[in-house]
Amino acid sequence: MRSRNGVFLAARLISYNSGLPTCVVIRYGNLMKRTLFTLLTFASLSLANAQEKSAEPRSITVTGNAERSLPADRVRISVAIRSVRDDLAAARNASQEGFASVVKGLGEIGVPSEKIELTNHSLGREYENGPNGERIAKGFFSARDFVIELDDASLLELVHGNLAENAEVAVNQTSFSRKDEIEVRNELRKVALNAALEKAGAMAAVYGQKVGRPLKMGEGGGGFNPVGFNTRNSFAAMATDSVGGRVSLEAFVEVTFELVE
Repeated sequence: MRSRNGVFLAARLISYNSGLPTCVVIRYGNLMKRTLFTLLTFASLSLANAQEKSAEPRSITVTGNAERSLPADRVRISVAIRSVRDDLAAARNASQEGFASVVKGLGEIGVPSEKIELTNHSLGREYENGPNGERIAKGFFSARDFVIELDDASLLELVHGNLAENAEVAVNQTSFSRKDEIEVRNELRKVALNAALEKAGAMAAVYGQKVGRPLKMGEGGGGFNPVGFNTRNSFAAMATDSVGGRVSLEAFVEVTFELVE
């Protein structure tokens, strides 16, 4: 039965209690219908989420790493020569002559001139601090920055000795590397991945589980899936031997495996 204003629906039920009929009227309003719809929608979503979670595979996440320390076979030396004179032209000429002298001296010990690259030349006034902190003009400076590339790391000591002969030359940095770094990193990555697989298998076996397919992989703190790949390894150079230092190469991976019975 519908009321005149069309808001309520009614049903009439007849029941007998102690032989006497009882009339019960149940009414369903628009609010009730909306409430029931909301409850049904929530229940459906909850069921879908539960089914989705139950479908997710059980997994284990582990890390693996590998490291090698190798002798350097390539050296990069950052050098600066700075000349100070009373006249700007004199300062410029002095730094130019000093640079030419370095190139000539290095050539005599086996470093070709094409391995020496001038990267910057700056000119300006030279100042010093006075007794009261004031700036006092001292003349003019000419500074030339250049880089020396060595394909033979055994020449490092000879190069340093040659540079030390000029009092206006300063070595700012010496870095070491290897020509086969890409190949070594690829090898270390494989070792790290195998280490992660071995670790996962050992951990899973404790609980009577086995390791299945990899679900997710990451390297060096970055993440990628099996169809993508990122390379972010860290390297450190240490001058610890007479042949020109060593290079430490490291690979770090994180892998999530599926667990199977």
